[in-house]
Amino acid sequence: MRRSDLAAPVSGVRIPARRDAPPVETPWERAGRELLERAGIESLRLAPDAAISHISAAVAHGFPLSMARLSEQVVHVSSASDATRRRRRGIHVHPMPRDVRRVFQAGLVVTHPIDTWCALSALLSVDELVAIGDHLVCRQNPTATIDQLRSAVRRYAGRHGAKRLRCALDLVRERTDSPKETEVRLLVIRAGLPEPEVNVSVRDGSGWHIKLGDMVYETYRVLVEFDGDQHRTDSKQYEKDITDMERAAAAGWSVIRVRNQHLRRPERVTDRIREALHARGWPSGEPVTDETRREESDRGGVFRP
Repeated sequence: MRRSDLAAPVSGVRIPARRDAPPVETPWERAGRELLERAGIESLRLAPDAAISHISAAVAHGFPLSMARLSEQVVHVSSASDATRRRRRGIHVHPMPRDVRRVFQAGLVVTHPIDTWCALSALLSVDELVAIGDHLVCRQNPTATIDQLRSAVRRYAGRHGAKRLRCALDLVRERTDSPKETEVRLLVIRAGLPEPEVNVSVRDGSGWHIKLGDMVYETYRVLVEFDGDQHRTDSKQYEKDITDMERAAAAGWSVIRVRNQHLRRPERVTDRIREALHARGWPSGEPVTDETRREESDRGGVFRP
């Protein structure tokens, strides 16, 4: 049987043929969509005890992933049965531990978000795991609590990637709003600077709330803000953010705005924050030297979406 409106992803199976992609997509969105489509085709072969997992499940859950990870276009599957573990091109099959939960997400049977995060420790860097951990316990509509992550890490002890997972857990913070905020926070920590509070109230001299600050040093009245993509996606919100930052500056806060292009030279970002803290009385503020910058660079591994 041949029909133009049907496709044959695997032998003996017919599904509706794919229509045109959405008219406006970023490369990141396109790579994620294409990977999910491949995972959807592979899901037709899954044994009853199997699930889409690892990077593929992370895409289904909407986890922040780098373009490099998405570009691999490998479908990851976990299964408890040997029959599903046969090697096929473009498919990476993993054994599934008995305690892994399965859920239905984006039209697919995938591993539970917390179990997916744990399994990713076998593939991702510490910083990538921190970004996903922050996403799970984010400020708006969190998927998990920090206690649930701790419990999962304890269960994962002894498995491949468990050490990276423990290191990542120590750096995960609740209330983070974006992976770029995570990236800046990790830069700050690795530069030997004090860790800022995340998304807490910035107030004027009378105690009136001005805004939630991305990264806040209340003692030194230093505010670090990451300028995201609002100028393109939400001009009204962007204008409000600018007004709020101006109000914070007028109230005596030192405001440091970080944009995506600044992260290409991370040492300049940490230099600005260090100098602002030093100017506000931070006692450990030392001069910035080339040696200091090299030490910061050697710590490396910062997440790059």
